[in-house]
Amino acid sequence: MKNLFKLFSLLSIIFTLARAGCSDDGDSKITADPNDSEAPLSAHDPLFEGAPTNDELPEDGKFDAVYPETFDLADSQSPMRSQGGRGVCSIFATVALMEHLYIKEGTIVDPDFSEQFLQWSVKNEVNSFPNTAGSNANYNLQAINRYGIVLEDIWPYESRRWSSSNDERCDGGDEQPLVCYTNGDPDPEALEADRWTLPRGRYVNSRNRSIKAFLTENKQGVIAGMTFFYQSWNHGASKLPVNKDYWSEGYVLYPNEADKEKSLENRAGHAILIIGWDDNLEVPKLDGEGNVIKDENGEPVTEKGFFLFKNSWGTGGFGIRNKFGDGYGWLSYEYVREYATVYGAGIPEVASDEVCDDGIDNDKDGDVDCVDSDCTEDPACKPGLKFSDEPQVDIPDNDSQGISSVINVDQPGTVGKLYVKVDIDHTYIGDLQIRLLGPDGTEAVLHDKEGSSEDNIKQTYLITDFDGKSIAGEWTLTVIDTANSDTGTLNSWSLEFQLTGDIPAEVCDDGIDNNGNGDLDCADAECGSDPVCQTAQDIDLTNEANAEIPDNDLEGLQSTIAVETVGTIESLTISVDITHTFRPDLLVKLVSPSGTEVVLYDLEEYEENLIRSFNVPEFIGTEIEGNWTLVVVDQYEGDLGTLNSWSLAATVQ
Repeated sequence: MKNLFKLFSLLSIIFTLARAGCSDDGDSKITADPNDSEAPLSAHDPLFEGAPTNDELPEDGKFDAVYPETFDLADSQSPMRSQGGRGVCSIFATVALMEHLYIKEGTIVDPDFSEQFLQWSVKNEVNSFPNTAGSNANYNLQAINRYGIVLEDIWPYESRRWSSSNDERCDGGDEQPLVCYTNGDPDPEALEADRWTLPRGRYVNSRNRSIKAFLTENKQGVIAGMTFFYQSWNHGASKLPVNKDYWSEGYVLYPNEADKEKSLENRAGHAILIIGWDDNLEVPKLDGEGNVIKDENGEPVTEKGFFLFKNSWGTGGFGIRNKFGDGYGWLSYEYVREYATVYGAGIPEVASDEVCDDGIDNDKDGDVDCVDSDCTEDPACKPGLKFSDEPQVDIPDNDSQGISSVINVDQPGTVGKLYVKVDIDHTYIGDLQIRLLGPDGTEAVLHDKEGSSEDNIKQTYLITDFDGKSIAGEWTLTVIDTANSDTGTLNSWSLEFQLTGDIPAEVCDDGIDNNGNGDLDCADAECGSDPVCQTAQDIDLTNEANAEIPDNDLEGLQSTIAVETVGTIESLTISVDITHTFRPDLLVKLVSPSGTEVVLYDLEEYEENLIRSFNVPEFIGTEIEGNWTLVVVDQYEGDLGTLNSWSLAATVQ
């Protein structure tokens, strides 16, 4: 009987170690019920793969900014979830952020997205960490941004990882197929279901001031993936004494030296969602024996200042007494700064209308792009009357006068719609104000210190303040930098009018789209019988390139169309068909036979693909003959694309 008892004890110890261990091969071996103190962790290394250091990241917020002593975003959180016995905390933290952002966006009343699908997408579609259960926020948000994930009811989460009972190959060994880490593949219904996306995220400096700046300025949380210290978390696998009261409150202190030493013997990681802070919260520090550390006067030594976070260990255990709710916790500022990598994303832009140049039926009404009635007046489908300027002028720092650039419109017409395109390089766009002054003295504000620490403004604004007014006269764009320390340049801007009312007739030899219908001079049907156009020739050439665009390569892809016709350009239109998973990465340029270069596209439009025609009046009056080169540059890493085809259509004399 005594030997039987010893055997039972030995098996119990082995079982406990199996529940609590976490290896560095990328897979958590913790399979405990998350409602007890042996809650599941993840592998350490994947959480930090590709992450920059704080010294490589800018500080969010202004140096003189003052933040409240307490702050929280608890009211915009989805219900607490449990990752069960699987080591997928970064997946849960990312989905928690996604649900938080969709609650703020408002399209879905109770967003509930599929962690199961995201785990599969990261490993199959992004092809990251295919031989481990681990991942990190960067790659998770790449999957959500590039491919999207489905709702929870399409592919519900399975709280236990597959074993050999699900697939004989899932035996827990070192070399297992990918399905063992994803619990299989989604069925055809899940693959065909609507997918929901987020803007691509970015790393955030883990110093507490930067995190506070991001939370307050954007009103949204951030994911933190970190090295796990068992005693600090009061985890059941700790080799040092733990504090059950701290576990119930969700207190996570900066690790003492004994905890650092012991925890790194069984190195693990964890990821959570930071949603607030409390500068005044003080918690007594503990030594390696679990005792309160006291000063020379016998008073407890405390740690002050903690981030509020949402965990993924369910309810009924960790944080059960936390005032923000069961499952929430408090994490030391210093812990985050030293041992965490932090990542944030943006509010989703849910398409209720058709995007008119991406080749996708966004509003799911059966009509794509310019065929859709939503796109009748869109500039991508109805190019307007365009005027532009490239001042390339520095914006004075912290100067209430700013700089101004003038475009003179020397022709009649009435504004139906006005699109203003702005290209500004700046290191902190929250400093900027952009105003447009019309010929009659009407002023519109395009940008008013939004965007906090984001870089650059490359945006097209639809401005309604000038509807029904004359287009003729001087239009003045003013850019003001309202605070010090950050600088920038106004590279270029343009006005694009769609006319209404008494639309002027096309003048067939002035190089201007007088009637604003997108066709210039002899290319306009109004000029078909004009004598000046009788000798005009139409050119329509296409290059079926079908070529991959090099990723993160400033040389880009070059594709050429050779024009053998001799003549002077009266109108020139370039059409491109590009498949790409994130078109803000793209810079598209046209280079003439003489070497003159014109930028066709360089905008931060958070869409896929680029299927659009561009009028290029810059080359009117120049020779058409020779090699015309389209240059497509993917400026950033992580998203891929293909130049399917492009065409050159011109009218020449």
